[in-house]
Amino acid sequence: MKVWDLHCDTLYELRRAEKAGAPKSFLHNDLHIDLEKLRQGDYLLQCFAAYVDLADPAPGADPLVSVLEEIDIFKRLMAAYPEKIAPVYTAADLERNRAEGKFSAMLTVEEGGCCKGSLGVLRRLQELGVRMMTLTWNYPNELAAPNANPGGPLVANTETGLTERGFAFLEEMEKLHITADVSHLSDKGFWDIANHSTRPFAASHSNCRALSPHNRNLTDEMIRALAEKGGIAGLNYCASFVDADSAHPKLCRSTVERLAKHAAHFKQVGGIEVISLGSDFDGIGGQHELETAADMPLLAEALRREGFTEDEVEAIYWRNAYRFFKNNL
Repeated sequence: MKVWDLHCDTLYELRRAEKAGAPKSFLHNDLHIDLEKLRQGDYLLQCFAAYVDLADPAPGADPLVSVLEEIDIFKRLMAAYPEKIAPVYTAADLERNRAEGKFSAMLTVEEGGCCKGSLGVLRRLQELGVRMMTLTWNYPNELAAPNANPGGPLVANTETGLTERGFAFLEEMEKLHITADVSHLSDKGFWDIANHSTRPFAASHSNCRALSPHNRNLTDEMIRALAEKGGIAGLNYCASFVDADSAHPKLCRSTVERLAKHAAHFKQVGGIEVISLGSDFDGIGGQHELETAADMPLLAEALRREGFTEDEVEAIYWRNAYRFFKNNL
């Protein structure tokens, strides 16, 4: 079963290893994702996020430098293993990679604050290959407010959303065909995008709040709005976004059975076409039954046990994301 994953933080971990003077091989390493694990998991495409922490305590840390260094790692990986993996910037790239038997890789950004409010930086990121971007991570920036809340993970931010600059970014992202990613965005920010977007958008790594009440997950109203806009949501394997006890993350566990329940809820509320995969690999800790990218057959079996047909499992695993990006790149 082919796999298309909307989100991982592997570039960040590879950069961190380089900075520590202990670079990791992309052929085989101790991370959730490497080329061997992608082979074992039968991946079609992995979205690689250039993730930025605006609160990085490193001396002289600069979010724009950080994102450019992670993009540089992405480019170097593509150049180092051209016979195994190749980037996707257009739908034609995906078809060519499939015909040549290669994995595909798509470049995304997690934290629009790396642009420092500059539309010029946004345009240059698009030229470098970025095809999807979250407006925030867990901190407010020039564009929008996040759903991280001092009141705790069960308290959603319904008061602050996109700034005036954020709306300008949304308009420019749509012109550039950079998909707006609402994962990490505040509830109000979600509705700002839902109400003002003219193109489909995505929640690359978010689950169902009805089953796991973490504020990073989507309400039923959000799922319906996302589906009505032709968008997709990627199932996130993070334990506190999967388990029903989101208030106690150290006690949470992510199982394939529980993920399948989230998929079933997505289907009930928004239809089968809204569901995709968004592992958050290399960005999550805790107890996870899907330990690495090599374990993806386990989730397919759980989806079948939950009652999904083979066509529906394929839709969740890759066809929905393939359709979405074929229409929106």
